[in-house]
Amino acid sequence: MNKHALFVIALILLFTSASAQADTDAILRDYIPSGTITRFEEPVLFWIGGKDRLEGQYYIDTVVNEVRRIIPHLSFKQVSSMNKANVRFFLTDSREEWQEAVTKSSQGMAGWQEVGDRIRGFTLLASSGGVIKKADIVLHLNFQTSGGQKLWIVRHELMHALGIMTHPKATLSTVLNSKQAQEEKNSIFSDADILVLKTIYRPDLSPGATW
Repeated sequence: MNKHALFVIALILLFTSASAQADTDAILRDYIPSGTITRFEEPVLFWIGGKDRLEGQYYIDTVVNEVRRIIPHLSFKQVSSMNKANVRFFLTDSREEWQEAVTKSSQGMAGWQEVGDRIRGFTLLASSGGVIKKADIVLHLNFQTSGGQKLWIVRHELMHALGIMTHPKATLSTVLNSKQAQEEKNSIFSDADILVLKTIYRPDLSPGATW
């Protein structure tokens, strides 16, 4: 192979690599417009409570195991005390309990006033310097009409709790796509979801920094 052919191949590889990097960055910016990483630095200790916790246990366990496979170096452990947990799942079993749980915060009240009981899940995050200190996830799984939809809403809210607090606008294939019809909300973590989670939890990156 002559030098001209090698030069052309090198240019193609360089262009392909730059294009792939640009595509990756566009996806990350769609999920995290600020470009700033927010994540857990400590093991995730999660607690499950509420009147609907027995049914919810299966769906939460299923999704937590999926995330363990995506981010194997981030530890997840269920604890029996809510005071020891940094992720707390509250599962309600009535519309009244659901409304009361959501509207306890000013953010939840604003959401309730905007869309009412169309809210399917709700997450509050406390962080400092890009490090998540605590996340509260409120779920009312009785709103969902199938097991797939219940898993979808747990995936959706857990992604918020892990540091992706916005909803992508350009990426449609994601469990964060709230604009989908209710019957279509039964998808698994998409390739884009996995890319974002893997990126923000890369060991060589730091909270408060960018990728």
